Amino acid sequence: MRATSPHRPRWLRWFRLARGRPVGFVLLALAVLVLTLLDTRLQRDRRTEVFDLYQQLVPRVRLNDGVIVVAIDDASLAAMGQWPWPRSKLAEIIDRIAAQHPAAIAIDAIFPEPDRLSPRQQGALLAKSGFAEVGKILDGLPDYDQQFAASIRRAPVILGVGALSEDAGLPQGTTYRTPILRDGADPEPFAPRYPAALRDLEVIDAAGAGHGVLPTASADGVTRNLSTLSRVGGELLPSLSVETLRLVAGEPALRVSADHGGITSLHIGNRTIPTDPDGAWWLHFSDPQLRPHLSVTDLMQGKVPADVLSGRIALIGYTALGLQDVIVTPRGRMPGVDAIAEAMDNAIDGRLLNRPRWARWAEAALLTALSLLVVVVVPWLRPLTAAGIFVLALAASFAGGVLLFRQAGLLIDVANPGIGATFVFAIVLALSLSETRAQRSRLRQALSDSHVARARMEGELEAARRIQMGMLPEPGQVLGKEARVEVAARMLPARSVGGDLYDFFLLDESHLFIVVGDVSGKGLPASLFMALSKALTKGAALRSSADPGRTLRDADAAIAEENPELLFVTVLAAVLDLGSGRFDWCSAGHEPPWLLPASGEAPRRLQAKGGPPLCVVDGFDYRSETLQLSPGDALCLLTDGIGDAQNLSGAFYGQQRIVACLEKLSHGESAAYIVESLLTDTLAFAEGAEQADDLTILALRWHGAGVGAEIPQTIEAKTARM
Repeated sequence: MRATSPHRPRWLRWFRLARGRPVGFVLLALAVLVLTLLDTRLQRDRRTEVFDLYQQLVPRVRLNDGVIVVAIDDASLAAMGQWPWPRSKLAEIIDRIAAQHPAAIAIDAIFPEPDRLSPRQQGALLAKSGFAEVGKILDGLPDYDQQFAASIRRAPVILGVGALSEDAGLPQGTTYRTPILRDGADPEPFAPRYPAALRDLEVIDAAGAGHGVLPTASADGVTRNLSTLSRVGGELLPSLSVETLRLVAGEPALRVSADHGGITSLHIGNRTIPTDPDGAWWLHFSDPQLRPHLSVTDLMQGKVPADVLSGRIALIGYTALGLQDVIVTPRGRMPGVDAIAEAMDNAIDGRLLNRPRWARWAEAALLTALSLLVVVVVPWLRPLTAAGIFVLALAASFAGGVLLFRQAGLLIDVANPGIGATFVFAIVLALSLSETRAQRSRLRQALSDSHVARARMEGELEAARRIQMGMLPEPGQVLGKEARVEVAARMLPARSVGGDLYDFFLLDESHLFIVVGDVSGKGLPASLFMALSKALTKGAALRSSADPGRTLRDADAAIAEENPELLFVTVLAAVLDLGSGRFDWCSAGHEPPWLLPASGEAPRRLQAKGGPPLCVVDGFDYRSETLQLSPGDALCLLTDGIGDAQNLSGAFYGQQRIVACLEKLSHGESAAYIVESLLTDTLAFAEGAEQADDLTILALRWHGAGVGAEIPQTIEAKTARM
């Protein structure tokens, strides 16, 4: 039947009436309603994408150097030792900065625990170990935490407060909150809420001239704005950047404007910061490569002018790669401390971005104008001509959005109106064409091809999963009748294939090599990199003469040569001497192992020095650590997917639950029983929630050098009771 047949249903003929204009007006009305009344995840994603594009096209030009980042960088760690430094050294750093008379000193760090390097802390440990006289001598020396607090008290220092998503039972509350004046409605119901705060030690916290909340991670991992206010543990607190600006301005209080729709702005003296309803402060980022950092080691060695910080804000924070305080912004990756500096620079420069309340109505008007153009013009033009005019209209809309961003700092979304108008354009254009049947046939064919491609992809992923799981070793095949040790392991990928890895094999008749790793990323790319890392690590182990540190050094060099996508992998490698029970191990950014002593003592997590993940720092000198096992001792090696497993409410399985589960397994259970118990407990906790990360557990128990062949039967019998 031809498309012009008079027997076609009336409703179908109505769709093509007046070349689709009635349908176009209906779609226009629906699109406007969706844009103005809804705010879906899809809409938010498209909106933030176009705002990110604005930032990339028009980066902020830095107009001042009023904020200087005093960086704890790689050079500082190399010169002054690994982090954390003694707080006596931090006190000296504060004093050096204060001597230059800065406007304020803000610290992007928290010190919640006593300094373990303080003489008093060391004295207490020595006293417990039987060296009471030495302990008394050390106890009489100055306390580093008090020294640090004294230096803070002498300077205009603003301290950080951490916002916790879970109440960990830490001390809450403070007597030194920033006064906040309210204009209009109460802002507290609109500010982000966190059940608890992580604060500095009381002696340090009480010494600060101000306290501000440190930035928290964004939902999609991209930092575009910072909260000006947060309700932390029942208290309304300003952010670190806001509190620093208040102290510099000499204002006794902050003023917040809010109405029934949320927070509208925050006022610091005569400076007004426009915000989203939840108090979010949109940042205009400059080029991260152009922000200078003042290295702590240069400051301490007198390599900088004596007045470089005079009258400026000194912001102390981490930029060292090993400390991993790195965030993603629309302008790329940068240290987290730089985002705080960017916020203060925005305020000092007067370059404040704003998404006003009327923005959604302006976007609805843009959608209406574009759609009217489509409905009126498209039916009378050839398809290519109509498409050209429409594309020019979209380009003009985008250019207008960029111009408003550049000249007035306005965040106007042109993506969603453009998408809505594109939808109207597509429908009207389709209805105005006579060959609807051919178009429908092509769409059906495309859908069929998509299903075929999807089925093929699913088949290939299933084959990849079988291959990957087949690469993992089986204890019976590796150990045979070896009774001095038993090993068990399980790996559950979050997707069809995963990025976790484990392996174990005998280097010789007396040495067992074990490795557990976690590749960055998920899915097929991670699985391919996992296979490569596993193979190269095994090759390095066979050449390393039972030295895990050397194994990781060799594996790092080999993997880095085959890493075009710049992935990285955390690895824990170990060698167990089956005759003596000596356990040599080395961690490359991986979770430390758990020791389950045969004596019945509580399980404990081994302290790892190690180094960064493989393929992060070229030529890193990984060093092995040694643990002497007693007969019957067990070790449990995990990937971070266990601790990071979440339930339906968003809570993490966490270290406390790992400890609680392992405490039940300190009575000589088999390695297989340990693995299955911990895995079962993790899956029960996360039941119903989508698995976000691969889960891998490897357990081993050393029975001693003189164990007979009857041990495997005992192990199998105990595992059978599960």
